[in-house]
Order: sequence, then structure tokens, then C-alpha cells
Amino acid sequence: MRHQRREFLKLMGVGGAFTLLPLDLARAATPAAQDRATYISASAGDHDDYYVSAFNAAGKILFEQPLPGRGHDLGLRPNHADVAAVERRPGLYALILDRHTGDVRAKLHCPEDRRFYGHSIYSNDGRFLYVSENDFEHQRGVISVWDANDGYRRVAEFDSYGMGPHELHLMPGGDQIAVANGGLHTHPDQDGRTPLNLATMEPNLSVIDRKTGALMHQASLKQDWHQLSIRHIDVAKDGAIAVGFQYHGGLTDEVPLVGTYRPGEEIRAMEAPDTVQVRMRQYCGSVRFDASGQVFGISCPRGGIVTFWDAKTSDFLTHIAAPDGCGLSATDRAGEFVNTSGLGNGWRMDAIRRKRVELPDDSHKSLRWDNHLQRIAI
Repeated sequence: MRHQRREFLKLMGVGGAFTLLPLDLARAATPAAQDRATYISASAGDHDDYYVSAFNAAGKILFEQPLPGRGHDLGLRPNHADVAAVERRPGLYALILDRHTGDVRAKLHCPEDRRFYGHSIYSNDGRFLYVSENDFEHQRGVISVWDANDGYRRVAEFDSYGMGPHELHLMPGGDQIAVANGGLHTHPDQDGRTPLNLATMEPNLSVIDRKTGALMHQASLKQDWHQLSIRHIDVAKDGAIAVGFQYHGGLTDEVPLVGTYRPGEEIRAMEAPDTVQVRMRQYCGSVRFDASGQVFGISCPRGGIVTFWDAKTSDFLTHIAAPDGCGLSATDRAGEFVNTSGLGNGWRMDAIRRKRVELPDDSHKSLRWDNHLQRIAI
């Protein structure tokens, strides 16, 4: 493992060992002052009050837009001010917000026989918004299509080719969408979140033509791992897909929690060292590639750590402590991420040097940050 880390550091242009720097030294080394991006996420207060909130690289809150219910992820419209804030599953609303001010620009309503499932993505030209949904009466997942140029009118839907679709991302080129089908059957009559099919789960990862709705590729896990719900993914520029699982079996069962996938191949399972694997507590949150596309991070909020992996070699790299840390976004520097916590904390993390720096402005600590975080470059 030490040899693998040395080789990785050489490749990334970094020398030396992985160390957790003292806080004062880490602060002196942080590039936050050069980061002019805005970070945006769903958040919550202490009294069942929910928001979409934005902060700068120092952690200073820029705006807080109240939401009618708990949000989940945000979809960024390319070259436009629109941000789609989708309600946590089983969701009934999605708001289109101005990314600069938080002002509401439009509201999307889910049909009565559907529920939003927390994630969305825009086409590269910004015209269409795609949202993962649950068709609960027919026990199938769908991807709905909304025309942003026509007041966000719902214009189509297509099958997700699985049950319980969650996160979705465009593949390189923008003509295909990768969808994480979690395999969970839920119904609003049973609170909309309780899994009703643990014994028969069939999670998969599907790649779909966004224009025709045709299934292009699909990969499933082996039967022994059928309770590994495929929830969160990210796609690198070269088409590699990083996958985070959430296990619905026993806490001590030995199952992988991380994988990679390339269309046309099988999902490749990855494992951390035993001591880290146990700390992941069978649950992965956000998945994000770094700016280089070689490193990806996977947060494990139940275990209080963020794990980092090499997509090229499938090696585990390191982990950094992050109590209840789930929201994860890459900066514009190789190996670097911003991580937010449900306890109100925020950090800048360097996976190459294994360095964690707390965001210096305290205003972000007034909120409990939700599962996902997006970066808006300036």
C-alpha cells in the first residue's frame, strides 16, 4: 500500500507522505483565498425549517432560500442562473432557483401517481431537466423530462430500467444518462421511504439514451450482493463511473461499499482496509470525482469519515475524519474537495496530502447541511 501511495503522489506531482497537518499549519497552506467559487446545498435549521443555502470558499453564507420541505440534491443549468432543488424522496415539489440570489423562478409539481426521488440533471444545452421518479403503483422507476425553455413544462418520461432510481448524471458527450437504480420498492402509504422488498431487491446501474429512452447498457451486482442498493454515482470526463452502495443487510456482513463501472463491463467492487471498511458502517453518501478525474471521494456520514480512491488502479488511498460529513464537491485543484456536515461543519480536504482544513468563516455553522453539495465556478 505504501508503494502504491508513493507512485500515486509522483503521478499527481506531490512528494512526501500522507499526514494530517496541525490546524495552524494547514490553515497557512490552504488555497481557499484563491477559490472564487460558490458552493450550494440543501440545509436545515433546528426547527423543521429547510433551505437551499449558498456559501463562498471561506464558508460565509451568501443566501438562504426557505423550502417547503427537506431538499436533497441540486441540478445546475449550464450557462444559466437556474438551479433545480428537488425534494428529498418521496418528494412532491422541485423549485427552480436563481443561483445568485436564491429567488424562486419556477415550481415543478409531481403527478399524483409519482414521487420525486431527490436528484436531477440538465442536458448540456440547458434545455431539458431530467428528474428521477418513483412510479409506485407500477413498481418501476421513471425519468421525467421538463422543458426549461417552455416554463418547465413536463414533456415526457422514460423508464429507468429498474426500481427506485436515485442519482443520475450525463455521460461524456451528453447524449446518454447514467442512472443508479437502488432496487428499493417504496410506497407513499408506508411513509414513502420504508423498503418493502428487501428479500427481492435487484439494484442496477443503467445507461440510457436521453433522447429516445432506449437502454444502452446495464450492470447488476451478483446475487449475494443483491441488498447493496446502488444510490449515488459520479461520472468522470473519460466515462468512468464511481459508485457508492448502501447495504440493507447485517452491519457485520462482509460486502463491498464502493465500485467503479465502465459501460459494457461489469461493476468492479473495491474495498478499503478492514479497519476503514468497518468505519464506513455499510453506508455511502455523496460520490465525487476530483478535477483530475483520477481521484474520487465517497463520504460515509454514519461512520464520520470521507474515503478517497484511485479510479485508475482501483486502490483505496486514504480517509479523513468528518463527523456526519456527507456533502462533497470537488474544487478546481487535483485531489481537493469541500465537505459539509449535518452538524454544521465545513472543511476543505486534500486527498493527496491527507489534509483537512476547517472553513474559516463561522456563518455556515448555523445550518445543518444535507447530503449533497454543488460547486458553481465564477
